[in-house]
Amino acid sequence: AAACLRKSKQWYQRRVRVSRMEGFIDGYRNWDVHIKSESLLELFPPSEVVYLCAESENTLSEFDDSKVYVIGGFVDHNSHKGLAYERALAAGYGHARLPIDSYFTLATRKVLTVCHVFEIIKNFVESRSWEEAIRLTIPARKGLEDKV
Repeated sequence: AAACLRKSKQWYQRRVRVSRMEGFIDGYRNWDVHIKSESLLELFPPSEVVYLCAESENTLSEFDDSKVYVIGGFVDHNSHKGLAYERALAAGYGHARLPIDSYFTLATRKVLTVCHVFEIIKNFVESRSWEEAIRLTIPARKGLEDKV
């Protein structure tokens, strides 16, 4: 009974995460996105994984079709700044950050929600312009300004 309850809870949590995308990003169900219950290490070797995290010194410029890009597998709360980056390093994953500071300055931290990162990527794939993709996505409360 406990195992069934855990499985139901896991399914519910995944379903809630997916349903939050509805209405926020149109057509997301047609994207090549996979939600899995297995751990990342069970699915892919570390050499194929690129973890997107704000603290990385590597700036993402293009996507490599041979890599798996991970958004939001670890959650950084204000009390755990840099946790995703540290865990990515410890697991031997590649890592990169979006090129936000190549085009803009932000009044707040460069940490974005999973949905915002996903939307920036979607907009980049459609426009082939990081500048346009970032400008279209970052909320005004982040204080986005053109880099001088």
